[in-house]
Amino acid sequence: MEIFNSLENITIDRPVVTIGSFDGVHIGHRQVVENLKAEARLRGGKSVVFTFWPHPAVVLGTDHFHLLSTLDEKIELFKRTGIDYLIVAPFSKAFSQIEYCDFVRDILVGKLHIDTLLLGYDNKIGHNGRGRFDEVGKLAADYGFNIKKMSVIAENDNPVSSTKIRELLSQGEVSRAAGLLGRQYSLAGKVVYGNHIGSTIGFPTANIKPDECKFVPGNGVYATSVQIADKQYFGMLNIGSRPTIDAANKERSIEVHLFNFVGNLYGQNLTVNFIEKIRNEQKFNGIEELKNQLQADSRLIMEKVGMKA
Repeated sequence: MEIFNSLENITIDRPVVTIGSFDGVHIGHRQVVENLKAEARLRGGKSVVFTFWPHPAVVLGTDHFHLLSTLDEKIELFKRTGIDYLIVAPFSKAFSQIEYCDFVRDILVGKLHIDTLLLGYDNKIGHNGRGRFDEVGKLAADYGFNIKKMSVIAENDNPVSSTKIRELLSQGEVSRAAGLLGRQYSLAGKVVYGNHIGSTIGFPTANIKPDECKFVPGNGVYATSVQIADKQYFGMLNIGSRPTIDAANKERSIEVHLFNFVGNLYGQNLTVNFIEKIRNEQKFNGIEELKNQLQADSRLIMEKVGMKA
């Protein structure tokens, strides 16, 4: 897969293009990509995904909007799909003001020399999303390229969407979210210093600082697998404000205890994959009660992942 990080000097033979934000590159997106590759083979051209960075919702002022995938993650996920080209268009407020007719004329036709455009059932392009399928179809006829509409990808008659996945993650429904993503949801980040309370009760934890743009699942205790370099561990992860330890604290933390791990993780990068939510975060009557619950949680998680407690 070749990547273009600007709209200049792009040379692609008979580009067959689809456009979107593709946050999370979920199963719906991957079906779009399969349709794209099939159409490119049929047309004797190249499959091209046209996406944006930063995400339009971030640029246009949605203060608390968080993403299922960072740019690096999105690129890696698209590499796995086998497309020929990925165009990452720099998105800005000025870019958002481009009318759909100008976008088609100046970019799709003028810069890409597009052969075929595949639009999803709800795709809208250009300023304020005014470029719907019918409007763009008229321009396709004028400029001499093909246009096709793709059907909705649904689960139980509900469209698969990044919004739905974020909703499931916020509720701790990581297993259902994994079904829509086609993989377990993950958080990657550097291990930062914490307060070391976990070590004093037999459950040392790594405090993770993910990319600030990433969506963090709802508070609670989760069964996870953790990738550190080329090694994988199972672990118990807590997201929340640690009410038993610091009741006044309202800041969320992400802490994972790795089973059968010995060593120092400070400063290292790791990736956490969410398997299942075990319980909600709760406040206990003291450290001893918390410790007893953590012991029960760890036994349950070990059983679920096939480890001996």
